[in-house]
Amino acid sequence: MLKSIAGHTSARGIRRYLTKKNRALAADYLNIDAPAEDPSFDWAAVMDATRRAFGNDLPWRGKRVRTYKHYIVSPDPKDRASLEALRKLARAWAQEHFADYEVAIVYHDDNEGGIPHAHIVVSNTNLETGRRLQDPDPKALASSLQKLAEAQGLTPLNPSSAQGVAARAERRTGRPRPKTYRSEYVRRAEKELQDRGEYSWTADIRCRVRIARSVARSVGEFRSLLGAMGVTMSDNSSRAQRSDWIYALEDHPSRRIGGERLGLSYSRERLEPLLRSGGMRRLSDASERTVAEIARRAVEIGGLEELSLLSRAVALIESSRAACTADLEAMAEGGGENATVAAYARAAHILPEERPVAPSRHPISRSASDNQRQEIRSQESRRTGEERRREGLER
Repeated sequence: MLKSIAGHTSARGIRRYLTKKNRALAADYLNIDAPAEDPSFDWAAVMDATRRAFGNDLPWRGKRVRTYKHYIVSPDPKDRASLEALRKLARAWAQEHFADYEVAIVYHDDNEGGIPHAHIVVSNTNLETGRRLQDPDPKALASSLQKLAEAQGLTPLNPSSAQGVAARAERRTGRPRPKTYRSEYVRRAEKELQDRGEYSWTADIRCRVRIARSVARSVGEFRSLLGAMGVTMSDNSSRAQRSDWIYALEDHPSRRIGGERLGLSYSRERLEPLLRSGGMRRLSDASERTVAEIARRAVEIGGLEELSLLSRAVALIESSRAACTADLEAMAEGGGENATVAAYARAAHILPEERPVAPSRHPISRSASDNQRQEIRSQESRRTGEERRREGLER
């Protein structure tokens, strides 16, 4: 089971609660330099200092600031999961969803039956962008945890129970559920065509949307990039239960599909807030231009295989967080699908030869006015990638 709690104060309180009476069995950290197995290490002070440095401990638009998220991961008691198994699960889940945040994971077994469980505390500041943590979709987080647990031989949440929870949430909020909670949803027909090496227009649309999603930094740019790749994007019917985007091949308008049917990561609900906040930003400006130019050329010559390879390369770079050619070479050593895709990304020069130097971060003074803070953030986040891509895609 996964439970989440929002924190609105210093992280000292939650650390004190998790470590009192020496009940912590162990601790793991993500993006926090800590002495090995030192229970006295003050990770709360690290989180508080980072939050202050970025000005993220101040109220936003009159609302109380959310300083951290506290997640509790509890394995099925019947599994009798060991502490090491739980640590492996908790670390993998935290890395998957909060790779750019400071995370402290504290383990307890102070419950009936002595079953170990994990407390995962995520600070509110993204270390790459300096932005505040946007509340992730709780259903997607829970679904991801079930998959990871099952992959490690643990018992996932009973599907009927999960549906019951979702149904109760729907009745409580009055908001209908999406068709799937998977980030990527490949239907049987699409998979069968791909397994036979035959063309699937659904897979074709998925590839083009994934490429546009990886480099766009606004809704308008996303739409423009899709158009340059021969995909139209429109709103679904106002009578539909859930608001979504419909993608269609420009040459075959009848080949159309809703974003949610490709998976939640392609839906309007997931993409629109992401794009309005500046996009994924997993690639540098130069890499984004390279990806956009390759996609444009591939569409012009009808290179569907090239588009598919490019899409898979983008997905691999995003999931592995590769930053330079050396990272790709390391992935290519393992052989298999990743080796093929990494070799293509390396040959296409999508990533730079050397790891980019991290930009210096300028802490924002707590005494600065709201207008000054807003101006500093605007200056730091302003990009010129849109104009540069427009030169390559719309000339």
